[in-house]
Amino acid sequence: MTSTEETERLPQLFEQTSQYRHWRFTPEALEQLRAANNQQGINRVLDGLREEAQVDDEGSSETRITEATNNMLTPQEELQLVNYYLQMIVQTITALTKIYREKHLLRAEAINNIKATAINFMKRFYLHNVVFDYPPKSIMLTCLYLATKVENSFMKIEDFIRPLQDVEQRKGGKVQTKNDDILGLEFVVIQSLQFELAVHHPYRPAYGFFLDMQAYFEDVSQLKAIYDRAQQLIDTSLFTDLVFFYQPSQIALGAFKTAAKEKDIDIDTAYLAQRFDAQSLEVLFPILDEIQETILGFKIISKKNAQAIDRKLILCRNPEKNPNSKLYKKKVADQAETPYVSDSD
Repeated sequence: MTSTEETERLPQLFEQTSQYRHWRFTPEALEQLRAANNQQGINRVLDGLREEAQVDDEGSSETRITEATNNMLTPQEELQLVNYYLQMIVQTITALTKIYREKHLLRAEAINNIKATAINFMKRFYLHNVVFDYPPKSIMLTCLYLATKVENSFMKIEDFIRPLQDVEQRKGGKVQTKNDDILGLEFVVIQSLQFELAVHHPYRPAYGFFLDMQAYFEDVSQLKAIYDRAQQLIDTSLFTDLVFFYQPSQIALGAFKTAAKEKDIDIDTAYLAQRFDAQSLEVLFPILDEIQETILGFKIISKKNAQAIDRKLILCRNPEKNPNSKLYKKKVADQAETPYVSDSD
């Protein structure tokens, strides 16, 4: 099969996936979606606070509404807070991997996919939800637990959560993470993912390129160094929006090109020009350049920055979904008092 035939065939395969059909956007469409979600979230917060004012007997409702209005998160702040907790997914699974493996709960070869799937789930979740309704910490853990199931590394919720609780206790605090915090949000997450749980990552095509390139590179050890660096760059790509714009194979190849450039290797001449025809390269090169620019331009979100946004979020959470709010408690109480009526009655 020629390179041109492969190039034409592979996109057709990916285009059959739900990831291609439902989770691909232009940068402009993604920005508009996030802005619209943010505005709808703000409206729900204000509506909830006005409704809460009707059950607030302390007369502080106007102050609460004013505080919330003055501290509403922008779409950019929402995204920064979500991105910080995407980073926390990696830190969490890195810290707990040894414990899980010692108890034979996690296979080493599954870690990359679990990490990438959890990140992807969380990114998708916040295309249909906002942090006003669902603060990222619990969603992060729910996505991580769900990813262990999807990536064939299922563990009981008690086994998953116990190391997290142990860490909280060692830090001298009380246990804050509970089973229900994760299980109670699991269906909400799955529903927001439109029940589409298959995620395609750049890791597998990257390994395919590594094998294929061995026919074009004399120094396999040099190629291995490029491949190892490309995997690190793919790790970085997970935190960007590239997954919404490009195919996993394109992201993988962009990571390879970036890694090769760092090591002063001309992968365009050594591999791409020999593997693809001129017409394919004319389309491919701008994509690879954009991928390279995005990966190298990524900056982590500092804890200090995330904490500042979190403090604002405390003041503008939607009371209807905040277990600590008077409105939430009243609705739970009202629901408990409502008698159940069977449809068959």
